[in-house]
Order: sequence, then C-alpha cells, then structure tokens
Amino acid sequence: MRTQYPSLTKLSQARNGSIWRWAAAYLICLLPWIGQADSGSYSIAKIAQLGTAAPNGGDHINDFEPGAINNRGDVIYGTDLGTSSDPSTFFGEGVFLQRGGEESELARGGGAAPGGGVFDFLLLGQTVLNDQGDGAFAFTLSPFSLPVGVNSGVYRYSHITQEVTPVLVAGSTPAPGGGTFLGAFFNTSLNNQGALIFPALIATANGIHIAGEAYTGVGMGVFQADTQNHIASIASPGDAAPGGGTFDCAGNGGLWNNASGDVVFTAHVAGEEVQVEGAPPQSVIITALDSLYLKRAATGTTVSLVHAGDPAPGGGVFRAAFAPVMNARGDVVFTGDLTPAPHNSLIEGIFLRSGNTTVAVARPGDAMPGGGTFVTGSVLSAQQTHLNNLGEVAFNASLTDINGDGGGDTGLFVWSKGSVQLVAHTGTVIPGVGTIAQLVMGVITIPPPAVLTSNSGAINNDRGQVLFGATLTDGSGVLLVATPAPAQK
Repeated sequence: MRTQYPSLTKLSQARNGSIWRWAAAYLICLLPWIGQADSGSYSIAKIAQLGTAAPNGGDHINDFEPGAINNRGDVIYGTDLGTSSDPSTFFGEGVFLQRGGEESELARGGGAAPGGGVFDFLLLGQTVLNDQGDGAFAFTLSPFSLPVGVNSGVYRYSHITQEVTPVLVAGSTPAPGGGTFLGAFFNTSLNNQGALIFPALIATANGIHIAGEAYTGVGMGVFQADTQNHIASIASPGDAAPGGGTFDCAGNGGLWNNASGDVVFTAHVAGEEVQVEGAPPQSVIITALDSLYLKRAATGTTVSLVHAGDPAPGGGVFRAAFAPVMNARGDVVFTGDLTPAPHNSLIEGIFLRSGNTTVAVARPGDAMPGGGTFVTGSVLSAQQTHLNNLGEVAFNASLTDINGDGGGDTGLFVWSKGSVQLVAHTGTVIPGVGTIAQLVMGVITIPPPAVLTSNSGAINNDRGQVLFGATLTDGSGVLLVATPAPAQK
C-alpha cells in the first residue's frame, strides 16, 4: 500500500522536480556500551552513531534504517553515506552488517553490483538476516529509473563465503511466465531454510490501471527464490484472487515468509478502491490500498486474511492492511489503516492475526505504559513492527505529549499475551549515551494534517532483544539494541 518508505527521502535529495518535492513533503529527511534505561526493564546498547566513519569511506549520516537482528545478535541495517561535516554531501545509501561488534559493508551507492552494473543511490529496504547469518536486500542500479524499482536488483549475502551474489538483475534474469524482470521493489524476507521472497516488477497488461493515467505496462508481483536461485511466482498480476476477481498488484505493502515456507503478502484486487491519497502517479511509484493474503506452502493455496473494508477489532474498518510479519507458528502482525473514509494513510493501529482471530495490539486512544496515549502507529510499510517466535510484538508509535513541552512524542513497546511493556520513549535516559528526544530519524510528517510518525524501527528476536534507532536531545542519531533485564525473561 505505502509510498512512505524511509528511503524515499533520498529521492528528494537526489532528484529535482515536483515529484521529488512531494516525496520530501511526505517523508522529510528520512565500542558497544551497555547502560540501564530509566524504565528499569531493558538494558540498551549503542551499536552505531551517525557522524562516525563507515567501512570503505565516508560517514554514516542522516539516518539509520534498522533491518534485522537474528538470534545470535547479528544486525543488518541501511544508512546514508556522506561527509559528517557537511550532511548535504550525500554519496548514496549503504548496507552494513554487524557481527561481534565488527561492522562490514555489503553494498553502497556507487559501488560495483554483483551480476553487473553499479549501485545507484537508493536502497530498497528492508534488509533482512536469518539465524545462520545470511542476508538479503534490494538496491537500485544506475541509471535510476521509473517507476521506482525499474532497473534494480535483489542480492544475497552468505555468511560462509562472506560474499554478496545476485538473485535478480533487471533486464537479464528470466521472469516466470516469460521475459525478464524489469526490477525489484522495497522489502525482502529470508527464512532459515534460505528461501528468499521479494516484490519484483514485470512487463504485464494486468497491472494497476487508473482512470486519467497512462498505463506504463509495468506491474508488481511477489516471487520466491530457492537456495539455488530458481525463481517462482507467489502472486502476480492477473492471478485469481480468493473470493473472486484478479490481482493487479502484489507485494507493494510488504511480505514475509516463515520457517514452514508459508508466505504472507499484501495485494490489491482489480476494480477495488486503489489510490493512496496524495501519492504520485503510478508511473512514478506503484501504490495501492492493499489487503492481506496468505499462501500456504503445504497446499499451494492462497487465502484472504484481512481485506480492505473489513471491520477492525475495537471499531472502525480497515482502509488497508500492510507491513505483515509472520512467525514460525503462523501468527501475523500487521499495521491496519483506520483512517475514516474518504481519506487514508493517516491513522494506523497495530493488529495480530492468530488462527482465524484478529486482535488489536494497540489502537488510537489506548493508554500506554510510561505515560501518554497511542495516537498512531508508523505509516511506514516495513521495519516498524515485528513478531518473534514467542508471539511477542515489537512496535513503535506516536504518542500524546508525555514530557510537557506541548508537542507529540514517540515510544517503543513490546506486547506479549495481552500486556504492553515500555522499552523506551521520549525522555528515556541512557546513561553514558544520552536522552531520547524521539524515536525518529529526522522529522517526518504526513499531510494533511501534520502528524508525527515514528520511523525508528522496532525489530525483535527470540531472545527478546529489540533493534531500533533514535534521535537524542543533543541532536545526534544512534542505532540501539535493547535487551530485557534477566527478571523479564
């Protein structure tokens, strides 16, 4: 569903014109030490800081985009690269891995891309990492092309060879059904068996058609690569949708696979309401008001989980469902758009689907531990909610004023068995590191009206650790890992 990806900030930095100014308005800007957070429940480790040197040159600047923390504590993330003394000097984004406190680079804008070509400026996050330490990501190639994702690739990292290899390269990798892939899109997922899923762009007559817009001939589907990089379609434009009709887009708002090989993904049915309010034309970036589907590995059947227009637990209806994450037992956490029609993409809640039941994890108006009430979940389509195999949900949120300065605040929380626990929020003091100002990398607002939305990341593993970023009261940006105090586990 979303056009609100952390990396879209870089469109405005690297391009000119009204479309990029829209992106800037929609998304403005996007050693270890352990100290006890003032909540007393988590110890928080700073693992990286903006303004410090990156491997192979340049500095980490502007933001971190947390990707994953596996059960060994390895971390993968994206970041902007430039000169810390002049943050307007932007080299492009990079992908980095931390293992045992050592940071290594997997890719960067301007670097040679495995399989051919040169990485352009835009990382198509999220980056992912499984428990073996293998990773995956998508990245644009030069020249940058539209719609976003055309001329891009999908790549694997092997912890054994410590090399990055191509899975999909635009214009050369064969696509199921004929022709070659045109590119890839935001979000990847990699399970412990090495199955990699991703959204990709193909030439098709069955993509999203909008009255008054010329159709580009480009559509988006969900695909899976096995360990030998044999690629199969999970859902493509023109495929039959459960309940009738056909898909005209799949994967736009997120996807996930689990250890059983089941795949949860977002998709849109042709003929249903599609337009994301305020978004650019489909020729610039493919967007849709998505619903949520599950493809079962055992049977190959696809079922509907949550559909746009369904009643939401606690009241209202889902305008869309996006950002799904699925654990080993098949539970799915997702973000549900609760914005009253005819608008969309303004008010988000966090929900959990278990079996045939959907429950609210956090909704607008809920009182939150540590103070304040829940205003909205993040409008971003990845990395801001997560679900581990214990059934614990990590999420960030915008809150009412909790520090008395008259402005909105943000927090990071973990839900477990119906109870919400504070990890950190505006005002949390981390001794030796600083005080959290916001769970935001830069200031992000969405019009209309202006609403603060968190983009810190909220990614947990089975040890209960949570990976996230924050801006401190001194203006510095940090990447952090919160570990539950022993009494909590």
